[in-house]
Amino acid sequence: MRRITKIAAATALAATALVCSTTGASAYTMTDSGVGFVGKGEVQTVMGWNNQKLQQNAAALSFTTTQAASQSLSQDVSQAGTQAGTQAGTQSASQVGVQSATQSVSQDLTCTIENKNKTFHREGERDGSRVGTRDGSRVGTREGVRDGERDGQRTGTRVGVLNGTLGYSVDYDARKSNQFTGFFLKGLTNGSGFVAGASAEWNAPTFDAYEFGAYAFGGYNFGGYDFGAYSFAEYSFGSTVTWGEWDAEPGENPDDCLRAENAGKVTALSNVITNGAITEGAVTDGAIVAGAVTDGAVTDGAITDGAVTDGATTTGAVVPSGSVSLFVNGKLLPNVTVPVL
Repeated sequence: MRRITKIAAATALAATALVCSTTGASAYTMTDSGVGFVGKGEVQTVMGWNNQKLQQNAAALSFTTTQAASQSLSQDVSQAGTQAGTQAGTQSASQVGVQSATQSVSQDLTCTIENKNKTFHREGERDGSRVGTRDGSRVGTREGVRDGERDGQRTGTRVGVLNGTLGYSVDYDARKSNQFTGFFLKGLTNGSGFVAGASAEWNAPTFDAYEFGAYAFGGYNFGGYDFGAYSFAEYSFGSTVTWGEWDAEPGENPDDCLRAENAGKVTALSNVITNGAITEGAVTDGAIVAGAVTDGAVTDGAITDGAVTDGATTTGAVVPSGSVSLFVNGKLLPNVTVPVL
């Protein structure tokens, strides 16, 4: 009858002996640290040797172990990203304007010549203008982008095998010269090194928040200015008046009151010019002088994830995941293949 006790890799499990028996004197035992005994019949069977051939090669055998295993991994990663942004801005401005106007003017002329009263009246008009300024502003937006980076980590696993090399000695039978019954396994001489496969399986990375730099903005796209009312100075009128006809009695001439040759005859002379109402005209807008731009709030837009850069990989624990197999000269000893603990 065959009994199998589970064993595992030397680096992972407590010492447990494997004891097996086959027909006759062939038997083997082995702990998880590689100490035990293998009967010569086991070796002869897998090698296909007779007793003489086994005796000739007894000191030149190689006992090794393999076991499937997996190893946990973690890896630092970083990811570049860009973020769009929109910023509002307000620009001040001032504008000069000129407003035209006309003003009515009246002239009343009276005099007495040789005790005869003369009265004259006429209406006229003169042109003028005034200068003013007004303040305004306009609102615009501009588009920008900023670069950032975020750190993260991903976990994964890779499969491989745990390999070991065992030292041994021959169990010679003291009763018979050069005869032996098997081999003493003296433990692992080369540890149980993990040999990883070619590739790993990674989970999706988890990231921290992005750390962004400053936005790089383009120029503002402004709408039209919104101006307040003009603040005008006083009107300035010219001295030239466009006069209408005199209002006089038939045969009367206002020049009679004003001729130099009548100076000795004229008494009670009155010549009064009166400025009347002002009629405002159109305002002619002048050039706009743009002022400073006041930047407003930035509205963050969508983030575009960029390439992920792999960083250092940290290897974790090796976990046996299969049966331990014992080999002699690369050939499996099937009776000592046991499930992993």
